[in-house]
Amino acid sequence: MITRFWFESIVGLVCIIGILLFGKAGFVCFALFALLPVVTRLSKGNKPDERELQLFYKTGNLSLVLTIIVIYLISRLSDIVVNGHRIGDNWMLLSVTSIIMFHGIAGLIVFHRG
Repeated sequence: MITRFWFESIVGLVCIIGILLFGKAGFVCFALFALLPVVTRLSKGNKPDERELQLFYKTGNLSLVLTIIVIYLISRLSDIVVNGHRIGDNWMLLSVTSIIMFHGIAGLIVFHRG
């Protein structure tokens, strides 16, 4: 599970940077997320136990809170222009990629703290 969360964090961050630099064309980075089954298959311990499943659901709750905060921040910063692309024009793409990134970060935090 830890490799899954690392992968989600890295792909989410790469996607956010891609969208900020290239606008809608930067969402192509989201295709990296298709490698998630390969990454999880290569990691050890494919079958999660009950504790890991409970922590996975706890991660979902925490990532939802973080995502709501990020969506609020995106709406407040929608007039800012980064590299010629207005944040408000790409709000949906930024929201989707922030969900992935913060789910990975929340998973790393929850699994580290237990």
